[in-house]
Amino acid sequence: MQTLWSEENRYKTWLKVELAVLEARFKLRELPREGFEAIRYHARINVARINELDNLYRHDMIAFIESVQESLETAGVGKWKNEFHKKLTSYNVEDPAMVLLLRSATNAIIFVLHGLHSALRDKAVEHRNTIMIARTHGQYAEPTSFGHLLMVFEFGIKRSIERLHNVVRDELNQGNISGAVGVYGELDPKVEAKALEILELRPAQAETQILQRDRHAALLSAIAIAGGTIEQIARTFWEMMRSDVCELREPRAPEQRGSSAMAHKRNPILTERLMGMARLLRGYAHAAMENIATPECRDISQSSVERHIFPDATSLLDYMVRKMTELVEGLVVFSHCMLENLENSQGVWASQRVRNALMDAGIPYSEAYQYVQQLSFEAEKDRMHLKTLLTLRPLNGRYVTDILPSEKIEECFDVNAYIQKGIEHIFSQ
Repeated sequence: MQTLWSEENRYKTWLKVELAVLEARFKLRELPREGFEAIRYHARINVARINELDNLYRHDMIAFIESVQESLETAGVGKWKNEFHKKLTSYNVEDPAMVLLLRSATNAIIFVLHGLHSALRDKAVEHRNTIMIARTHGQYAEPTSFGHLLMVFEFGIKRSIERLHNVVRDELNQGNISGAVGVYGELDPKVEAKALEILELRPAQAETQILQRDRHAALLSAIAIAGGTIEQIARTFWEMMRSDVCELREPRAPEQRGSSAMAHKRNPILTERLMGMARLLRGYAHAAMENIATPECRDISQSSVERHIFPDATSLLDYMVRKMTELVEGLVVFSHCMLENLENSQGVWASQRVRNALMDAGIPYSEAYQYVQQLSFEAEKDRMHLKTLLTLRPLNGRYVTDILPSEKIEECFDVNAYIQKGIEHIFSQ
């Protein structure tokens, strides 16, 4: 990403667009072969000289043009220098170039996302049958497996891969070389079509001086969504890393320290870092949304924003994906603590199963619900297993053992039987 978004590569990409236009003009017989080849072989990028001229003109495109023209003069082909950038305006070059850069950056992100997807899949398979208590609203819910939870995240990453693929295919596939206000003016639409074909892009159907920014907002939104999924993974891991939960731990360096004051701390610094970074991505997406509205044919308010949000957002997501992959691969899983936490629920996770069994035996829904609720609250308060309380507390004068067979009661609390069918289904996909 550092190389992709470097000044030098930005100017090289501008030059790539300029040369595509020259090649198109040559193929359409607007430019002699001699002129095209002279520029193609001798045009050079000099970042220091561009910056020097930019300080003078306060216009980086003009600085770029003059620097390249100087390189043509130095090479002895200066008679062709006025053909360089002829009939074009700045964003006839910058917008196609930006699309090319964003395509490259997005494809790089897709590549590392595949690595995270694989890491989640491998860890999910490893912990397919690692039983744990699931939590909803921060409360004990019902049993699941840690592998199932990882599969949820795996498919979230898969959707982000597909979403970014769609953006590259549908949003970042067009360019605009249609003159200062989008009506071609001095330009022949055939030049645009041929130049964009060389760049493996398609002409946009109707634009102003610039490509409309809804496309770019779609990309930044997809990036923010991918960051949100990584945040979800990190947030879930963070909750499971709490000292009082102790189901997971971050991989740690041998000499890593957690707190300058409290030597016992194992702060989940990477997990927290990723949670915070997702907020930045949402901010970049918001800025991209603000950039959609452009008065008439052009203002320059987008430019200052895009110089930051495009390289920052793509680089940041790339970093987040790589770091989350490291976290998943090195994650320390305390399966015995997961089992202990399940047991500490005192069996209240089976409340739905017990209520359904009572309803099947003829007890009305409301009566069954109220009875199981009271016993569940008592189990948590007095640290007594729900199954034990079922044998001690009557329901409308009848003990549950007189309503349900003992094997049915045991079945209600069979964790493996409860989750096995669903786990097999989910992992078969």
